[in-house]
Amino acid sequence: MDGTKREARDGDAMDGCSTQGDFAQQTERAFDVMIISDDEVFVPRAVNTEDNAEDDGDSDDDEDSDDDVFEDVPRADTADDSDDDVFEDVPQANIANDSDEDSDSMPEMGTIEVTIGDDPGPRKRRAVVTQRARLVRLSHHKTYLIVHLLSSQLLNHVCTQPETLSRCLSLIPIYTIDRINQHLVPNRREIRRDWASSDLHYFLSSFQALKFKYKRGGSLGTREGFWEFVETRVARRAWHVPMLVVCMLRVLAFDARLCVGIRPPELKVTVRESVEIEQRYKSDVTWTGQVRGAELDACRADELNKGLGELNKGLGELNKGLGELIEDDQKWWQASVPQYWCEVFDQVSEQWLAINARTGTIERPTRLLSGANRGPCKYPYIIGINGSNAVVDITRRYTRDFVNNTRKRRLESSRNAQDSVWWAQWIERWEQHTERDTHEAAELARRTERSTMPRRIADFASNPYYVLQRNLTQHEMIVPNSPVVGTIRGECVYLRTHVQKVCSRMAWRRTGRQVRDQEQPVKHTTSTRRGIECVSEMYGEWQTQVICPQPVVHGRVPRNEYGNVDLFVPEMLPQGGAHVRDPGARSMCKVLDIDCADAVVGFEFRRGATVPVIDGVVIAAESRDMLLDALREDRRIAAASARAAAEARAVQRWRRLLVALRVRAEVDSTFATRSSRLTFTTPNTTFY
Repeated sequence: MDGTKREARDGDAMDGCSTQGDFAQQTERAFDVMIISDDEVFVPRAVNTEDNAEDDGDSDDDEDSDDDVFEDVPRADTADDSDDDVFEDVPQANIANDSDEDSDSMPEMGTIEVTIGDDPGPRKRRAVVTQRARLVRLSHHKTYLIVHLLSSQLLNHVCTQPETLSRCLSLIPIYTIDRINQHLVPNRREIRRDWASSDLHYFLSSFQALKFKYKRGGSLGTREGFWEFVETRVARRAWHVPMLVVCMLRVLAFDARLCVGIRPPELKVTVRESVEIEQRYKSDVTWTGQVRGAELDACRADELNKGLGELNKGLGELNKGLGELIEDDQKWWQASVPQYWCEVFDQVSEQWLAINARTGTIERPTRLLSGANRGPCKYPYIIGINGSNAVVDITRRYTRDFVNNTRKRRLESSRNAQDSVWWAQWIERWEQHTERDTHEAAELARRTERSTMPRRIADFASNPYYVLQRNLTQHEMIVPNSPVVGTIRGECVYLRTHVQKVCSRMAWRRTGRQVRDQEQPVKHTTSTRRGIECVSEMYGEWQTQVICPQPVVHGRVPRNEYGNVDLFVPEMLPQGGAHVRDPGARSMCKVLDIDCADAVVGFEFRRGATVPVIDGVVIAAESRDMLLDALREDRRIAAASARAAAEARAVQRWRRLLVALRVRAEVDSTFATRSSRLTFTTPNTTFY
C-alpha cells in the first residue's frame, strides 16, 4: 500500500472538514467507505470527533495513528476456497475503479417518498331502521285501518237507507219478487229455510241478466254516486256493483253483508324506507339516551302527532281515490282479486256464502281472493258489515294459511302487547254477540287451529300451534313423552300446548309452589353472575306442589331461615295468621308484646343487588283486632298532637306579629311625622 497516497487523502479530508466547518459533513465522511486502490479497501471502525478536531491540519502523523481508525480488509476475490461455503461473491455497486477519480465523491443514494393522505375522519355509520320510522309506520298502519273501516261503514249505511233500497228494488224482475214473497215466513219477513237456497240461486240467475258498464271517474259523492249508478248502470267505483247486490238481497229479506278487503302498509320497515321517513320527519328533537321519562314520552307524542299531521295530508288523496286502491296497473274492474264483494247467510247449511258481485256467482272464499295464480290472500284484513252496521273480522275464512302467512302482516304479530290486541279492541266496539255470531267465531277459531304445519323452519319461531326444539327459550321445555306430530328436515315437531315452563326452586317458591322431594332436575341452565359461571337446576310444574306453610301455634308465627315470612301469594299465609299491611305495625307489636314477623312479598333490584320487599307484618289472627285498634288510636293521638303543635305555632306567629306592630306604632308615634304615622287599633287601645 502506498503510504504517501493514504496520508495525502487523510490530509485532504481533514482540511475539507476544517475549511467548511461542517460537523455533519465531517461525520458523514468519517463513516463513508473509502477506496484507496484496486488492491485494498478500508472501512471505518470508529470515529472520535474530538481526536479529529485535535489532529486537524497535521499531515506529518505516522502510519500508526491511521491504523487506529482503519484496518485492512481483503477483497472478496482473494478469499480462500474454504470461505466460499459461507459467503458468496456480491458485485460491488457504485465503487470507483479509476484510481485517478476523486475519492471524496459519495455514491448516489435512492430517494424514499412517503405520502400521508388526508385524515379520513370518523367512520360513517351504517344506516339502520330507527325507532321513529317504526312508530311512524305503525301509526300509518293503524290510521289506514281506521279510515277504511269508517268508510266501509259509510258505504254500508247507504245500503240500509229506505230510499236506496227502493231504487234497487226497481231493478229486480217482478217474477223474482213474487216467487220469493211466496216463501216468506208470515209476520217475520224471513225466507223459509227449505226455500232459501233455491231462491238465492234464482235471484242470482236474474241478477246475471243485468248488464253493467264500467268507467273510471265520475262524482265523488257516496250516496249520489250510487244512485246515479242504479239509474244508468254505469259503475264508476269499485263498490257500486257489490253495494247493489247487497241492497237487492236485503230488500228480498236475505241476511247479506258488505265485505271489504283492507291492505294497509306493511309493518316491517326496510332501511331505505327508514332513511326516507327520517328525512321526511326530520326535526329539532333528537332521540338520545339523555332523554328520559316524561321527556321521552313528550318526544314520542310530538313525533306521532307530526306523523299523523303529515298523514292527514294524504287522507284527501285517500278519500279521493278510495275506489282505486288496487295497487296494480290494471283497472279495478279487470283485477283478478276484488276488493269489495258480499256475503249471504244460507239457512240450510248455516254458513255464509261468498258472492262475486261482478259475475253473480257463489264461489269458495279461499278461491275468491287467491287470484289466478292461487297464491296467498292479498288482504291481511277482511271485514264484513251487516244490516245493523255491526263489524266482524272474517279474515280467517278467506285465507288458506292464516297463521304462517297472513298473521305476519297483521298487528297480532307485534311484540308489543298493546299493539297486538289493538285491532281486536277496536273491532269489539261494533261487534254483536248473538248466537249466530258466537257460532261463527267458534268456527273461525277451529279453522285457525286446523292450520297446516309450516313448510319453513323459520316459521316455527312465531307459530302459535307448532314448535321445534330449537325454538324453545331457556325457561321452556317440552313435557316428557309428548307425541311427535311431524318432522321437518330430520327435526321433530311438537304441539305448542305441550311446552311447559321450567323454573328453579326459588322461582317456583315465588309463585306459591315448591318442588317435591326426590325430584330430579329436568334441565340445567348456565348464567354468568359477576364474572362467575353459575349452573341452575330447572324443574317443571308437574314436579311441584302447592306450598302448605306451617300454622301459627300459641301465637308464635313460623319463620324462614332469615326470620321473615314468605308471602309471595296470599295462599302462603300461615294458617291461623293475619297479614297487617301498615308501616307502623312492627313498632306497635313491640309495644303490645305481640309476636310478629316481616312479610316478604317480593324482591327488587337495587344498587346492584337483589333486596326483599317488605309489606307489613304477619301476626296471630287473634291479635289482629287489638293491633288494628292500637294503630287507629296511635294515629288519632298523632293527629291530635300534630294539630296542637300547629295551633301552638300559629299562636306564636300571631304573638310575634302583634308585638312587631305595637313596636312599629310606638316608634311612629315618637319619631315619625303626622302624615306618616301608622294607625293600629286593638279592641281596647288605639295607637297613632
